[in-house]
Amino acid sequence: MNSEVEARFDLGEWREQFIRTVLRIASVLGVFLIISSYSTATVMDRILFISLYLLLVAITVLPSPYSLRASLLLSMPILVGVNAVFSWGPWADGTIFLLAGITLAALLIDNRAYLVILLSSIIFLLTLTYLTTQGYYQLSAPAAPSTALLDWAVFIVDFVIAATIITFAISMLKGAFAKVTNQMQAAFNALNIERQNLEEAVRDRTEELEARMNQLRASTTTARVIAETQNIVELLNKASDLISENFQYYHTGIYILDEAGTTAYLQSASSEVGKKLIGQVLRIESDRRNPITMAVENKKTVITSDQDQGKFISDANFPITRSRMIMPLNVRGEVIGFLDIHSDQPRAFGTQDAEILQTLADLVAISFDNVRLIAESRNLVAQLEANTALQTQRTWSKLTSRRKTAYLFTPAGVRPVFSQSKPEPETDGLHVPIILQGQSIGKIKLKRKGSVSQWSDRERDLVEKISVQVALALENSRLVDEAQRNALRNQMIASFSSSVRETLDIEAVVRSAATELRNVFDLKEAEILIGTSQQETTQ
Repeated sequence: MNSEVEARFDLGEWREQFIRTVLRIASVLGVFLIISSYSTATVMDRILFISLYLLLVAITVLPSPYSLRASLLLSMPILVGVNAVFSWGPWADGTIFLLAGITLAALLIDNRAYLVILLSSIIFLLTLTYLTTQGYYQLSAPAAPSTALLDWAVFIVDFVIAATIITFAISMLKGAFAKVTNQMQAAFNALNIERQNLEEAVRDRTEELEARMNQLRASTTTARVIAETQNIVELLNKASDLISENFQYYHTGIYILDEAGTTAYLQSASSEVGKKLIGQVLRIESDRRNPITMAVENKKTVITSDQDQGKFISDANFPITRSRMIMPLNVRGEVIGFLDIHSDQPRAFGTQDAEILQTLADLVAISFDNVRLIAESRNLVAQLEANTALQTQRTWSKLTSRRKTAYLFTPAGVRPVFSQSKPEPETDGLHVPIILQGQSIGKIKLKRKGSVSQWSDRERDLVEKISVQVALALENSRLVDEAQRNALRNQMIASFSSSVRETLDIEAVVRSAATELRNVFDLKEAEILIGTSQQETTQ
């Protein structure tokens, strides 16, 4: 608004400043004019000059209307000029003051007041010429020379020419100035209109950018929450709720397809009506007009509105829906489901909305697939741990069933314990199990000397760490022993194979096999039968 005010030209304001400037200059220069003409002026001239000067100072200092100041200022040079002509005729500077009055009238007053003053001045000069040439009036200045009709004629012609040139020049200047002012004003008005249009465009663009920033902010918040969720049900529920809440949509549903991709199941919904429909089954039929089928088959977002009667399909469960957007959930080029977003506003979804929400949809799909893979991996790891624990239990149960190994530290030293007459109570001393793969394969029992029987947490923790190392050492020892037995067995098999392959005679092969079996297993006797008995043949 400030620029618009500064661009507008106000003629009245310009005239007010101009007349104030002229009055101040005249007030200063008038003093010198009175002083310079005081010695040669008559008493009446002195009274006239001083009176006019006092009036000039009064209208300069005292507040007064513009029209009064302009009228008085115009009258002053005219009165001085008329007085000069009355006194000196064409021989003084009266025409200068008359021309000054005409010029000021052209600048300060409208309605062509300068033409009135010009005509009045000409009539005055013609009348005075007639009176002086006919002897009806004598010039009042004693030193005024005699004046003939030719002198007056030259004087009046010069005055008319100068006044006409000045008035027409000022008139043309004012017309050109008014035209330029109007053009500038029109240009400024056009610029103001353009500026307003630009401001409105910038405001609309700013509001649009703020809306997009809010959407991106909401998208970032939603994405962070979705990425942090590790439970499938919780993931889908949060995704539907956050999309509806952050983007102001009254319903968001998430459907998951079966392996064949022909049936979709509603897994989560944000609206109360949608939550009652969880588990709803939709058939993906080959219908090119169905937006759900189009989104799943083409793997692209489909936007419909009730104003597009050809594509929009109303849902009886959501009668207030006026806009609908179906977004596929894509993972590695495969569609595993889709987002069904409803709005009660017509044409609520645009291309940029679809781009932002499609990013969220892809994130939901990836997070869903990752959580599912993590759950499967955890189940597999749990199964492997359970199988490992079961195998460990079986292995050590079988191992400890063959040998009851236990060692007891006594003042006499370490001695093996092969049997225990009666079990000791758990409260007697410190009992720490030896855990391997989640299974107990043994126990450490400790008793203190003397009457002190309490064990601190630090001591218990130390013993538990020792039990872990004992378990690992026992398992390593078992694995080494098993590896040695396997190596010995493989060595015996290799030796047996090389022994029986040394000859091609059947009896020699059988004899060598029986000998090797007896030596390997340290048998009392070994028998190898070739062929079938008659009893087996009859059966």
